[in-house]
Amino acid sequence: MSRPTRILIVNPFGIGDVLFSTPLIRAVRRAFPDAHLAYLCNRRTEEILRRNTNLNELFIYEKDELVALWKRNAFLGLHAILSLVEQVRRRRFDLAVDLSLGERFAPILMAMGVSRRVGFNYRNRGRFLTDRLTIEGYHDTHVVEYYRRLLEFIGIRLMDDAGLEVVVSEADAGWATRWLHECRLEDRRPLVGMVPAGGVSWGIDAPFRRWSFEGFAQVGDALADRYGARLILFGEASDRAVCHTVAKLMRHPAIDLSGQTTLGQFVSLLGRLQLVLCNDGGPLHLAVSQHVKTVSVFGPVSPEVYGPYPPDAHRHRVICYEALPCRPCYHHFKLPPCPYERACLTMIEPEEVIAACDALLDSGPARQAGVLHGRN
Repeated sequence: MSRPTRILIVNPFGIGDVLFSTPLIRAVRRAFPDAHLAYLCNRRTEEILRRNTNLNELFIYEKDELVALWKRNAFLGLHAILSLVEQVRRRRFDLAVDLSLGERFAPILMAMGVSRRVGFNYRNRGRFLTDRLTIEGYHDTHVVEYYRRLLEFIGIRLMDDAGLEVVVSEADAGWATRWLHECRLEDRRPLVGMVPAGGVSWGIDAPFRRWSFEGFAQVGDALADRYGARLILFGEASDRAVCHTVAKLMRHPAIDLSGQTTLGQFVSLLGRLQLVLCNDGGPLHLAVSQHVKTVSVFGPVSPEVYGPYPPDAHRHRVICYEALPCRPCYHHFKLPPCPYERACLTMIEPEEVIAACDALLDSGPARQAGVLHGRN
């Protein structure tokens, strides 16, 4: 194969999925330093990629916006879709790495004349790809490792620097500095962030992957008691009720920033914390990208597939309850009905989470296990 000169990466998914692709972006840029490298993403993840120095261009595909526009005016909806297609077509890409797992983009790229189309053949949806890796979903190994296998089709390998990457703007870094100063949070006491909701990509299924509000509150109080920790609650605007409930359950005061920061400001503040406590999801991986220690609670989702990457027991602890034969139940990108009333989460005790936080905050040697399993 001749060396590609114009490359497009396609990933219309959420924050975590896009972050998992940042090692892939870096590997492609290293292999083809002079190529024009573009990325098609959604509106929410645009800010994550906007300052990625390995990318030359972004295309924004926001399905909800296009559907809403189509419903309001079919002509305007069609015009918006064709306009995006024309923008991509004009670049004359000769290689596309399609991470979408679907059959929407590959035939369009083929019709545009993209000669090499590499991606996953999931549920036989990859028939318009020239190079395909057949999978039944992401199981048993991390998503980043699946991307590693995909890159082998084009003779690229991920290097040892396979960490997740988000570049913070100077404006957001300056905002975080001013905010910490105004709130008088610049003393030596540890700053701990808590994200009790956990992102928007799961929609109505989000409550089925959340640990209890009472659990978050108890851990927050314990960290305030033991370390004098200053506690900050983070979340989307839609998470305000969750964060407000956790704050009310706590004995110690917590600063509730839910719905009050941009994504860039949130990431910048994450980088100033000593620890982040959260459920699985985008906020976890944003914290990992900023090299912040994390304790995360996993219920229906496998941490081996969607956990912190790369795994590092000295910086990241995952709490999950392995005694149930049904977990992880999230397979084939679907969450089935739960007959056990979310026992995978309700059986996790605050003491276990506190112990994981202790292991990361204490000055003594870190514990050896990277995943602490719930009691049998």
